[in-house]
Amino acid sequence: MADRIVLRKILISDSSELRKRGLMEGTLKLIEDDIRALGTGSQGEAMLAIKDDIIYALIKLFRPDRKNCRAHIDFVFTCDANADTQSGVVDEVLRYCFLEEYYHKVTVICNHGNEGLERILLGAGFNQEAVLRDEVRVKDGFEDAGLFAMLSYEYPKYNVCFVPFERGVAMVSGGEDYIDSVKLYHYGQQLEDPFVVNVASSLGLLDSNGGLARNDDGIYNLEKDQLEFLPSELAKAYVELKEYFDSNRAGFDINVVFNTGTPFQKKVWNALNSIPYGGTASYEDIALKLTDGKLSEARKITRAVGSACSDNPVAVIVPCHRVIGKDGSIVGYSAGIDIKDYLLLHESFTAVTPLISKEV
Repeated sequence: MADRIVLRKILISDSSELRKRGLMEGTLKLIEDDIRALGTGSQGEAMLAIKDDIIYALIKLFRPDRKNCRAHIDFVFTCDANADTQSGVVDEVLRYCFLEEYYHKVTVICNHGNEGLERILLGAGFNQEAVLRDEVRVKDGFEDAGLFAMLSYEYPKYNVCFVPFERGVAMVSGGEDYIDSVKLYHYGQQLEDPFVVNVASSLGLLDSNGGLARNDDGIYNLEKDQLEFLPSELAKAYVELKEYFDSNRAGFDINVVFNTGTPFQKKVWNALNSIPYGGTASYEDIALKLTDGKLSEARKITRAVGSACSDNPVAVIVPCHRVIGKDGSIVGYSAGIDIKDYLLLHESFTAVTPLISKEV
């Protein structure tokens, strides 16, 4: 995408362009020495924000204590970086910090005279945590500055939520207009992704062993005002999955995006949506659907269909649990056969018994 902000590490060879763009001052040798110092520090890194091959910002990222999963960010923008560009840079740096480096907390200091950056930070989801006295040196002395912070579970562009059910927890990942992952876990099971662990730990959802705590006190339940802090499609997914597990919903109206998978796998995942609530299909049935009913061709890909089902990234919403063995046996499920059995029994019961309340 031509207008996408790209981050990359700062290089010695950038010195001339950085001086030309007003991002660093001094002789080329002095700038090169500064770049070397930025690049060799064990407690930080420096990056450039580039759009259409033009450098618009220098970002210095400091991590005072890596064990605390905390980072402080210093933004230096060029004079021609407009508000939209600055906002795009902040968004891309947050994505990098939370989803690639797995920081739990990021902070930015903004002096009171920089109202433009303050508006961008607040618009990006930061909260002002404190006023720092005499924090910034100015021409005629010092001035106060605001300390702005964001925690991992407050990141508004992409996040996770947790939906409890009888056997465990559905962990849902997504953004403002899509969902790209639903994984099912047993209570007590440990999470793998560091970003998800940060969010769950901060929300008090982990037990003393680091596994998912039971829902005895309703710790996973979100009220309406709490849902407003989630990306919009993620909040919608939480509501619909909660209704599904509470036997109030049979289908989903959620925008799913497959960010992983081969073309064949995506064909399989899309085909799974043809299996109705309360129904089942065999792996061979799905293979027949993909081969226009040609049995000989279907038998050649049945095993590959089973493999694709096991790799389905969006459980429940993309109903791979409804695929069973040709003999009717319940086989193969990444979350465990017991959870697959639970989902099938859950749907078969409500398929013959009216749902508790009609879908709106």
